[in-house]
Amino acid sequence: MRYKPPIGHGSPPLQKAKGEAQAVEIRRLSKPFWVTVIISAVSLMAFVSFLSWMLDRHSIRSSEDIFTATLGDRADHLADITLEYGYWNDAVDNLVETLDLTWVREIFVDYMQEELQIEGIHLFDGNNQPKVHVVEGKIADVDLRSRYGPSMSVLIADARNTPKDEAPVPATGLVGTLEKLYLASAVLLTSYKEDNDTSTDHVLVFARPVNALLLAEMAEKYHLPGLGLSGFPPAFWQAGFDVETVDRRHLGFFVWNPELAGFRILPLLAIGVLVVYLGMFFSARTFFHRAAETVRALAQAKHQAEKVKDLLANQVRSDPLTGLGNRRLLDEKLALLQDVKPLADGHALLYVDLDRFKDINDTYGHETGDVVLLYVAEALTGLANVDDTVVRLGGDEFVIVFGRARRERVLSTSRAIVEQLSRPVNLDGATYTFGASVGVAFSEKPSELLRKADVALYSAKRRGRAQVAVYSADLLDFRNVPIQSAAQPS
Repeated sequence: MRYKPPIGHGSPPLQKAKGEAQAVEIRRLSKPFWVTVIISAVSLMAFVSFLSWMLDRHSIRSSEDIFTATLGDRADHLADITLEYGYWNDAVDNLVETLDLTWVREIFVDYMQEELQIEGIHLFDGNNQPKVHVVEGKIADVDLRSRYGPSMSVLIADARNTPKDEAPVPATGLVGTLEKLYLASAVLLTSYKEDNDTSTDHVLVFARPVNALLLAEMAEKYHLPGLGLSGFPPAFWQAGFDVETVDRRHLGFFVWNPELAGFRILPLLAIGVLVVYLGMFFSARTFFHRAAETVRALAQAKHQAEKVKDLLANQVRSDPLTGLGNRRLLDEKLALLQDVKPLADGHALLYVDLDRFKDINDTYGHETGDVVLLYVAEALTGLANVDDTVVRLGGDEFVIVFGRARRERVLSTSRAIVEQLSRPVNLDGATYTFGASVGVAFSEKPSELLRKADVALYSAKRRGRAQVAVYSADLLDFRNVPIQSAAQPS
């Protein structure tokens, strides 16, 4: 038998076959990777293209907003000038009552053309017949229809809509044709005195040309390159604005070539795609790690902010000494009761004012007075139900707004307040005696409760204090207030 060498690592044919197999395996395993790379690269390029397109759209929209604001400002400026001359006694005297051409030349001819770039000034009488024209710095006859088209009559009609004998409101808009376009403003000539205005039947019109010179000035000043008029809509990379006259006729478009941010940075973005992709994994890993920390920090900050917000809201609506609600909370509670259907007796509120509290402050000091107020706040809270609102208005005045309580409970609570606060109380080892008077009000209108309870409280004070008084219309006449005990409220 012929000898065959053993097949092992040292066999060149075997090593070659194994190397080829490994190469095939590597190529096989690398195919999905390269597919992923290609898909990622295409996706990134698509994203870059989309981002560039979005930036360009934003640039176009921003440029259109700038042009809209600019055209609006020029229209407002022209309207202001028109109103300045139309709402002027001298203009009425020299244009309506008598037509003084010398005055027209002095006021309109030179100044309007050179300083304000107003090319056309036209005066129309009550029959819409032209009375005088100033065109390009000269008094001359003008064919208005060939110059401005049918839009001028609509503009004049709009100006005549000013209410009679009131300050005039200029009518402003575009008139003319695409070849001869004007921004015009018309106003009803009106005179004024110290206490009244007087409308005339004459209309004054100022027209400023929207020509190549004006468009070039706007283009340079507001970065609107290539601004011009066109009968065709703007191309994909251009910005545009509809040219529409005051009579709703569409003439064409203002068109210009805005600076496109996306187009400028597209080459840089394309070059950066490879760099971005190579650093994608590590950047994403770092990003998500930091994003998680940021989210946790934001969540904690939000939680703290909500706590501070709740704390501030409570402080705004609470009395700092007693912790009860304050006047702001009372107003909010009464406002909420507007939408609550009352019981048969209506909504209820009682007004408490301490008797002889000033004597405690004067005798023992304000610190002792604060201790007494805390005791009163606790006592009132203990006598109120969970749906009642206890409020300290200030000083020694307290209010209880009842949720849904019948008359019997409100009166029994009032008597209990007078009885409890009239008993001597031991605070910090000392005994103090004061008292309380209570005014009670029932009403279907929550906005009237506090006022009526205040009237009742005043009545209780006049009876000798330590009393409960219920509001009635008779209490408004304080000369006839009967005296009753606290145990039997009126």
